[in-house]
Parts: sequence; structure tokens; C-alpha cells
Amino acid sequence: MVLGTQYLQDYLEPHSEKIDDWFKAKLKLYKENSNILPLYSSVDIRESEYKISIVDSNVFPSGFNNLDINARNFASIRFSKYLSSISQNKNILIIPENHTRNKFYLNNLRILSKILNKGGFKTTFGFIEDETSPHPKLFKDSEGHTIKIEKICRQKDKIYTESFKEGVTILNNDLSVKEPKILKDINQPVIPPFSLGWYNRKKSTHFQIYNKYIEELASLASFDPWFLRTMFIHVDDVDFKNQMNLNVVAKAVDMIIEKVSKKYAEYNINESPYVFVKNNSGTYGLGIITVSSGDEIRTLNSKNRKKMIHGKMGSRINSVLIQEGIPTCYFQNNHPAEPVLYSIGWKIVGGFMRINKLRDKNKNLNTKGMIFDKLIENNLTKPIIFRDGKFSIFTMLAKVAILAIAHEQKQIS
Repeated sequence: MVLGTQYLQDYLEPHSEKIDDWFKAKLKLYKENSNILPLYSSVDIRESEYKISIVDSNVFPSGFNNLDINARNFASIRFSKYLSSISQNKNILIIPENHTRNKFYLNNLRILSKILNKGGFKTTFGFIEDETSPHPKLFKDSEGHTIKIEKICRQKDKIYTESFKEGVTILNNDLSVKEPKILKDINQPVIPPFSLGWYNRKKSTHFQIYNKYIEELASLASFDPWFLRTMFIHVDDVDFKNQMNLNVVAKAVDMIIEKVSKKYAEYNINESPYVFVKNNSGTYGLGIITVSSGDEIRTLNSKNRKKMIHGKMGSRINSVLIQEGIPTCYFQNNHPAEPVLYSIGWKIVGGFMRINKLRDKNKNLNTKGMIFDKLIENNLTKPIIFRDGKFSIFTMLAKVAILAIAHEQKQIS
């Protein structure tokens, strides 16, 4: 019998006090061990008619321009509270991505800066790219606003730019390729820590921790954890040019498909199971394909093989996450959509809908054809939109993801 996500919301709400106590116990443990929750994060949520789960968690979110004014205002408050616990210095150096040709990403930087400015901080942008010219670079975002990005220099254990001499450095660069040597062992706060960059982080580690926490909550509230998580497996030492490697990936795909099929049969779900095969260390929707069987991997065409060879900035894909697919139940103007939530520290400040005009309900929506709109208003999102303190599965899952990121940080620091 298919119970539906509204049933899950209604079922879990009476358990909200026990769930809150569980979260408080986890937070107390992190505080006692001097572990700091991530400065900011974003999560992609996939909700179907029968289950709901986080399917991606980003430590360096780059869509602040998609948040509405209320979410931005709340983010200013939360940034102020978080950063004041790190340093009393009000100067902030933001280190952006190097792909400054993306004008919408530049919008994100401008809005992130405005959010911090409203929180009482002075912001400067600085490049960590290897560049001999000491002069700032000027860029235009999609709305014609000018963004100035200065060269970062280092003297002994401190970094500085033309406008920034001392303060807190905020990374908005997911470090897909390598650690930034210029930031290593400096005597200034850098958040989030660059050890959480994709050069060092794996999705499989994150979801292993996330799933463990969901199991704990399931034991607490007596539900099947499958309804709030995805099945997955990861395969290392991958080379999509090598047929032998493809066979290993194909077998792993069939393994997950078989497990999901059994769950569909258990709950009489009339869907065809499928999986996402994802770069295990990457973002921006790069290095992702959707398949329904291992044979689709074995017979992968050259276009999709090329897609799975390199990730962002040409980084080599050598490990993949094979993750159970969840068909989205959200549509706007007949186009598939999915909620994206943004958090500052422990608080979810808001979110938006990612919509894709070129994809169907089973596909990756974080790719060409995507547009953004305000967060859809329903029983699951109202507690986030109106911040009324009521229970929401969305909030619960996002907080589980935040705890998982914090645990990752503990493991890899």
C-alpha cells in the first residue's frame, strides 16, 4: 500500500518532540567536541507520491540570488549570529568560483554580499587562482551590476587583498580540483574549511552518515527508513573508457535496481525503478546520467561516456555514486520541479524551486534548461516559508543533512 508523503508528515508530527530531543542530543555532542556546524549549506529534495529524501547536499551553495526577500533578510540575521561566534571582526573576504563567465553565478555573489552587508559586515571578493597581475578584475552579472574581484596575496601566515587586511574568509568555491595552497595553515578563520572541497569530499560518505541518522530516527518513531532516504552504492577506480570498468558499474546498477524493485513490490508501487549514476565528488549537475538497468551502462553511447569522464574544471571522474532515483511529484507549467533549501548554521532560512523545461520527472534537473521560482507553498513547506515553528519533514531532512556534513568535517579535518 502506498502511504504518500502527506501521510508521513502527519505520522511524524506527533513524534516531533522526540525528534527535537534527538536533534538536541546530537547538537550537544557536537558542541562538547568543539565541532562547528557548517556556515551554510543547501540541499536538493526529491519528493514522489510515496517517498521523500535529500538527494544532494552542497557545502558551498551558489544560488542566493534565487532566494526571496524574506529568506534573504532571515539569512542576514543568521549570518550575523553565526559569524559573531567565530570572530568580532566585521570584515569578510569571499572567495568565489573561477567560472566568472557565468553571469548568474555573479548574481549569487552580489546577493550573498548584500545579505552579509545587511548583517553588518563589509565584504570583499578575492580570487585564489594563479594570477601574476595585481590589479582587480571587473565583471558584470546578468543584471548589469559590476562585481570587483581582487587578487589574494599572502605574507607569512596571513592573506590579504587590496581592500581586505584582516577578518574572516568565506569560501564560495567548492574546490573541485585541489586544495588551495595559499590558504593552508594561515592564522585567520576560513569557513567552511577547505577540507570539505570536492577534491577531498565524497557523496557516498555523506549519504552513509545521512542514512545512518535516518535509521536512528526511524527506530525512534517506528517507520521504514526507506521512505526518507535513498539506496546507494559507490564504485571506485572507475574509467568510463574501459569496458571492464563499465561491467563493474553495470553490476552495481543492477544490484540497486533489484533492491528498489523489492521495495516497490512490498508497497505495491507502480513505478519502474531507475538510478542516478553520479560523479562521487562533484556538483553543478556535471557527471550525472540516469539508467534503468546495467545493460544501459554496458551499451552507453559515446556522448554519455564523455559526460562521465570529466567533472567540473576538467577534474577526472574516478568514483561514482549509484543512487536510487526518485521521480519528482512537483510540476510548474507542466515542467518537472524540485525544492532546494538553504541553511545558515542550524537554521533553514528558505528555499526555491528548481524547474527544468528540457527534462522529465525522472531526470537530473540541475542542468541545461533549468529556471527558478519561489518555493511552492504546501503543508511541508509552510513551516519554512512562514517560520511558524510547526513540524516539517523538509526541515527535519535538511537538519539531518547538516549533521551529516558536520560529521564529515569531523572525519576529514
